[in-house]
Amino acid sequence: MKHLRYLDLSGNLMERLPDWMVGLSNLETLDLTWCDRLVELPRDIKKMINLRHLILEGCWGLSGMPRGIGELKGVRTLNRFVFSESNCLGRGGSAGLAELGTLNELRGHLQLSKLRHVVSESNVGTPVMDKQHLHELELWWNSGEDINAVDEEDIIKSMEVLQPHSNLKRLIVGQYGGVRFAGWFSSLINIVYLRLADCKRCHHLPPLDHLPSLKSLILFGLEKLECISEKESSNSMSDEMMRISFFPSLEHLHIQHCPVLKGWWRAHTHNSASSSSSTENLSLPSFPSLSRLIIFGCPKLTSMPLYPNVEDIYLYESSVKVVDSLFVRGASDITHDVGVDVSASSSSPHISKLTQLLLKGIEDLASLPEEISNLTSLQHLQIRDCSNLASLPEEISNLTSLQHLEIQDCSNLASLPEEISNLTSLQHLTIIGCSNLASLPEEISNLTSLQHLTITGCSNLASLPEGIRGLPCLNTLIIGGCPVLSERCKKETGEDWFKIAHIPHIDIF
Repeated sequence: MKHLRYLDLSGNLMERLPDWMVGLSNLETLDLTWCDRLVELPRDIKKMINLRHLILEGCWGLSGMPRGIGELKGVRTLNRFVFSESNCLGRGGSAGLAELGTLNELRGHLQLSKLRHVVSESNVGTPVMDKQHLHELELWWNSGEDINAVDEEDIIKSMEVLQPHSNLKRLIVGQYGGVRFAGWFSSLINIVYLRLADCKRCHHLPPLDHLPSLKSLILFGLEKLECISEKESSNSMSDEMMRISFFPSLEHLHIQHCPVLKGWWRAHTHNSASSSSSTENLSLPSFPSLSRLIIFGCPKLTSMPLYPNVEDIYLYESSVKVVDSLFVRGASDITHDVGVDVSASSSSPHISKLTQLLLKGIEDLASLPEEISNLTSLQHLQIRDCSNLASLPEEISNLTSLQHLEIQDCSNLASLPEEISNLTSLQHLTIIGCSNLASLPEEISNLTSLQHLTITGCSNLASLPEGIRGLPCLNTLIIGGCPVLSERCKKETGEDWFKIAHIPHIDIF
C-alpha cells in the first residue's frame, strides 16, 4: 500500500486512525468526509509528506489538530482546522495559529473551529493573511468559553490576527464574543457573501456599506445589536455619492433574531433644531441592487433604507412599522428615526417591482396599507399568523398581476372584499385556519384564471357563493375542517353540490 495515492474513508465510524497510516508516504488525498466520530488525526501526520488534500467535511468530533501538521506545506485542501480547548492533544500535542500560518498553499474553503478569545501563542503574526488562494473562510469561536473575565482588547485581538487576504469571496463569523469587530472588514474588497451569526455581545458592526462586491449579507442572532450603521444618517455625503457607494452590489439581505435592533442608523442625539438643519435637503439612501429582503424575529425594527428594485420580501415576527415602511406612508416613521427628509423619495412607489410578499406573525397588523395598490407587479401574496388582521383593503383590486393568494391562520378575518373580483390573473387561492370567515364574495365569479381553490379550517364558513359555478378554469377544489360547508358539499346530496359538480378534482374531508 505504500504507493497508494488516494484513500477514501468517508462515512466511517472510527474514532482514531491507525498509526500505520502515516507510513503512506505517497498518499496525496485522504478523504474523511462525515467521519463524525473521529476524535483526532494521527500524531505523526507530518510524515505524510506528499499529502495534498485532507478532506474533513463533517468531522464534528475532532478535538484539535496534531502538532506538526504545519510541516505539510504542500497541502492545498484542508477544509477544517480545529483548535484544542487545552494546549495538548493526545500524546503529541496540538497545533495552533502558528502552524496554521505555514500552510499558505491552502485554497478553496477553510473553517477554523473552537477559536479562543485570548491569543495565548506568541509571534503568531497573521496566519490567514498570506492564503491568497482561499475563497471561503469560516471563523467559529468556542461558544463554551467563559469570556466575562477577558479584556475586550484581547477579544478584539483574537479577531485582528485572523485578517484574511483581500481575495476572499465568502466569510462566515460565528459565536464571536466581542462587542465590536476587527478593523480589517473594510479591506475585503472582493467579498461577495458575509454572514455574522450568534455574536451575542455584538453592539457595533464594522462599516459594510462601501464593500463594492458584497452581494449577500446575513445577520443572525446578534442579540445586543441596536443599529446596523454607527452613522446617524447619510448627512456626510451628497445624494450622488450615496447612490454610488451605498451597498452598490447587495442583492440579498437577511436579518434574523436581532431582538433589540431598532433601525439602520443610530438615532440622533442632537436636539431637534440641529437635526433639522444638518439634514436639510437630504434623501433616504437606497439599495440599488437589492432583490430579496428577509426580516425574521426583529420586533423593534421600525425603519430601513429604500429598495427600489426588490422582488421578494419576507417579514416574519416583526413590527407592523416595518410593513408600513414598505409603503409610502412609512416614510414619516423613517424620518423620525434617521433625521432625513424623504419627501422626494416618497413621491413615487419604491417597491413597484415586488413580485413576492410574505407577511407572517405580524401580530399588530390590523389591515394592509392602502398603498398596496402600487404593487402592480406582485404575483405571490402570503399572509400567515396575523391574528389581528380584520380585513383586506379595497385597493387589493389593483394587484392585476397576482397569481397566488394565501391567507392562513388569520382568525380575525371575517370576509374578503368584493374588489377581489378584479384579480383576473389569480390562479391559486388558499384560505386556511380563518375561523371567523363567514362568507366568500359572489364576485369570485370574475376570477376567470382561478385553477386551484383550497379552504380548510374555516369552521364559520357555511356555504359557497353561486359565483363559483362561473369559474371556467377551476379544476381543483379542496375543502377540509369546515363541518357545515363539508356537509353542504357532499357529492350528490349536499345543498351546494350543484355549484361544484363541474369541477374535475374535488377533495372534501
